[in-house]
Amino acid sequence: MARLVKPLSDKEIKTAEPREKEYKLSDGKGLFIVVKIDGTKYFRFDFSYGGKRKSTSFGIYPKTTLKEAREKREEAREFLSKNINPISVKRIKRASEALTLDMIINEWLELRAKSSSEATIIQNRRMLNNITNWLGNIAIKDIKRVDIINILEKIQNKGVIETAHRLLSLMNKIYMFAVTKEYTEHNIIADIDKKSVLVPSNKNIHHPAITSPDEIKELLKDINSMGEKYKSNISVIFIFKIIPYVFVRSENIRLMRWNELDLQKGIWEIPKEKMKTHIDFVCPLSRQAVNIIKQIEPYSRHRSEFVFPSPFKADRGISGATLSDTLNKLGYQNRHTFHGFRSMFSTITYEYYKEHGFHSDIIESCLAHKEKNRVKAAYNRESKYKYFEEKKELMQWWADWLDNLRIDI
Repeated sequence: MARLVKPLSDKEIKTAEPREKEYKLSDGKGLFIVVKIDGTKYFRFDFSYGGKRKSTSFGIYPKTTLKEAREKREEAREFLSKNINPISVKRIKRASEALTLDMIINEWLELRAKSSSEATIIQNRRMLNNITNWLGNIAIKDIKRVDIINILEKIQNKGVIETAHRLLSLMNKIYMFAVTKEYTEHNIIADIDKKSVLVPSNKNIHHPAITSPDEIKELLKDINSMGEKYKSNISVIFIFKIIPYVFVRSENIRLMRWNELDLQKGIWEIPKEKMKTHIDFVCPLSRQAVNIIKQIEPYSRHRSEFVFPSPFKADRGISGATLSDTLNKLGYQNRHTFHGFRSMFSTITYEYYKEHGFHSDIIESCLAHKEKNRVKAAYNRESKYKYFEEKKELMQWWADWLDNLRIDI
């Protein structure tokens, strides 16, 4: 039978005098007032957790009153009844007082950078700016679900539905990270009902792409004259000049660096950190592609590591939004996306198989598609230069095919 302890009174604590050694007076249920040699008095809570004895301080007396100490004790006992260590809760509260959402997002991105491509990190950071521009300097403990929901509604009101969906998904991952690191107690994103907040996404709709020769010819004509029709930045103009020939993903061409290129050999080596597949990729450059890069070289090489630098900051590439807006200005909204250049190459090379003579493995390799057959992939760990000569020949065929369309332009 547990020994009954008479609760302490304020008078007993006030009159407790220091002794030669530190001592404690019990208030019951694990709460003590500890009297130090110098006369300082503080509340301590002793408890068992995980089979070990532990202690935590509740504050110095009289700044922390007896009533407040008892309230903290009952709160701690409640946590223990749920198998939660009250010391961890205390540490979380202390950390969340100082940790802003911006600080947590930066730490999460640094961790992600170890396993994700540079392009993905840049894209995530830009998307998260929608949140940090409003909530970045606020402590994570003070952010409410409604704050996140309000931002999502603003984004959806602009018509960028998919961005809202992706942003909510990113924030869920960040809050899971914050809970795991004990920066906050609860993932508030998990409590958001997506169906009530988000407009249905069009994610599963295929990217529109122009794939008929006549329409491709018209697109090339529009690209060729865009510098005259619109006040486009030179980086944007040259990206559109080269993308039909290399048909890589948007982030790859936007972030193309000079140190990745060997123009003499006609090679563009894209490191795995920048690839969606996380595999090093060697893109053969046709004669036409090399010529286009040489044309922009005098304008950009001396001022940036990027082949197509942003007109605003030389230390970054052109944004994906700029490329989408340019296609829309050219009159291709809902007709052709930037991703559509990949579909264009794929469709034509499959349809003209008998003309160029290369099988599907070569076509898919040019697109840097990952082998979907697991058995085949297990035996297919060759060098990044696998099929290089075949790819180079096919991509030169493709470049010449495009140029034949341009003859009448």
